[in-house]
Amino acid sequence: MKDMAQTERQIFILLLLSDNKRGYTINDIHTSLEKWDVVVDKKTIRRDIDSLSSICFISEEVKNGKTYYIADKFRLSDITFSSPELISLAFMLELLKPYQYMTMGRTSNELIHKLLDNTSNLNIEFTKHFTGLVTINTNDYISDSLNPEVEEKLHHAIQNSKKSRIIYRSFGSDEDTIRIIHPYEFSINDGALCVVGFCELRNDIRDFRVSRIKAITLLDDTFQIPDDFHDRRKKNKFIHLSGSVVEQIIISFDKYTSRYIMEYEADLADEIIETEEGITFIRKTAVTDELIRWILQFGQGAKVLNPSHLKEKIIDELEKSLKQYKNS
Repeated sequence: MKDMAQTERQIFILLLLSDNKRGYTINDIHTSLEKWDVVVDKKTIRRDIDSLSSICFISEEVKNGKTYYIADKFRLSDITFSSPELISLAFMLELLKPYQYMTMGRTSNELIHKLLDNTSNLNIEFTKHFTGLVTINTNDYISDSLNPEVEEKLHHAIQNSKKSRIIYRSFGSDEDTIRIIHPYEFSINDGALCVVGFCELRNDIRDFRVSRIKAITLLDDTFQIPDDFHDRRKKNKFIHLSGSVVEQIIISFDKYTSRYIMEYEADLADEIIETEEGITFIRKTAVTDELIRWILQFGQGAKVLNPSHLKEKIIDELEKSLKQYKNS
C-alpha cells in the first residue's frame, strides 16, 4: 500500500476532479486511488472534498441518482500573458537556475515551462527573447549534491510530522553522528538546502544541511511544532545560525564601514544609531560562531561594546590569528 500524505491525496483528488468536465463520484475517486495502490475509505474522501471545497471551487451535480463532483475552475486553459508577465516568467526561470539540483527547483522550472507550453508559440518565443537579459549573481550560491531519496523522505517527514533518525556528517567535527530530529521546515541558506528542526541529541533547534545527511529513517513517533517556533527562531537567529541564549549585541562601526552596513546589512539590526564616529549597531540575538565571523570580517572598522564575553571572544580570535602569522 502506498503511503500518501493528506496534502498529496487532496492534490491528487483536485487534479482528478479538474480532469473531466463530467465529474467523478466518490466511488470513481476511490477506484482511482486504489489504482495507485492508495487505500483510503470513502468517508475520508468525503472529508477531503469538504476540506477542498473551503479553498477551491468544487461543484456538485446529481445525475441518475449519483452525485458527481467537478473542479473545472481549477483547470488552466487558454492562458493569455501580458508582456510584463512574460518578462516575469523569464525572470523566475533565471532565479531558479541555482536551485536545479533540488527536486523543488527542477519541479518549479518544469511548472513554468508547462505553463508556457500550454500557451501560444508567440509567448514561448517572447520569453526566450527575454531569458538571459537579466543575470542573477550566483557567486554566493552553493551547488550541492543531494540524494533524491533523502530529500523525498524529508518532504514526507515534514508533511506528516514524523520524527526521523539521520546519520549526519557534522561540519565542525567532520564526524558522522546518529541523531533523532523533528523536521519542521526546509530553508535555503546561500543556495544550500537545509532542514530546520529540533535535535534530540543537542536538545535544541538546529539547521541540518541536507547534503550532509548520509541516511534517513522515518520513525513511527510524531511531533508537534511549538506554537512560538517561528517567533523564537527569528529572534534567536542572526543570519543563518541560531542559539538558545539571546543577548543584546552592541557594535560600534567607524564611518567608512558604516556606509557598507547601511547599504547592505542594515536589515540585520534591531536599531541603528548614528554617531560622530559612524554608527552604533544594536541587535538582540545569540552569540554564535557565525556572528563572530561576521564581526571579524570588518577588522578595525568594528568594535564590540556589549556583551563583554563577546568582546573577549573577538580578542581571542584576533590574538590567535596574530600568533599564527608571527609563527609563519
